Amino acid sequence: MFKTELPYFIVLTLVILFSPFLPTSILLLLDYVLVRIAIVLLLLFLISAGPTAGILGLMAVAIVYLERNRRKVVVARSKLDLMDTDRPSQATVEEASQPQTTVPVQDFDVPKHDESDYFSHETCDSGHFEPVAPTINEKAVLATVYPLNTNGPASGDGSNELFEDIGFGHIPGLETVGDSSI
Repeated sequence: MFKTELPYFIVLTLVILFSPFLPTSILLLLDYVLVRIAIVLLLLFLISAGPTAGILGLMAVAIVYLERNRRKVVVARSKLDLMDTDRPSQATVEEASQPQTTVPVQDFDVPKHDESDYFSHETCDSGHFEPVAPTINEKAVLATVYPLNTNGPASGDGSNELFEDIGFGHIPGLETVGDSSI
């Protein structure tokens, strides 16, 4: 540690030790962009002052931010507790074993006649049904050309002819492995 770093060492050590006692209003100032820029410039200045001052400055900033976050969490928890709905206390074992005598039920509204009309109206076509023709289940195989020759002596001959007709497959004069024409 350099002799020029001694005042920074003392001040930053005090900041580290007394950060839990800083007022919340000062800690909440760390949320502003200008304060953050000033902290970065302060850290750059401390690094230029010496390595110990830079490290202690970084530690002080980190601890102050930790304290700010801790206080924000405490405030948020108290707000969440206030937002909680009032829950009735749970029944004891003796209360739970007693049968419930009354059940609070809200009064029902008397329905109007036109609200519960389930008869079909003439203007509604949802009840109209047209029967399907009986030929719907008469399915037949469509007339298509099946290109493979199944009458050949080997089972793969039809596919070879198909691929040769398309332009793929066997090249005349070239014998391939697994050729079934041998």
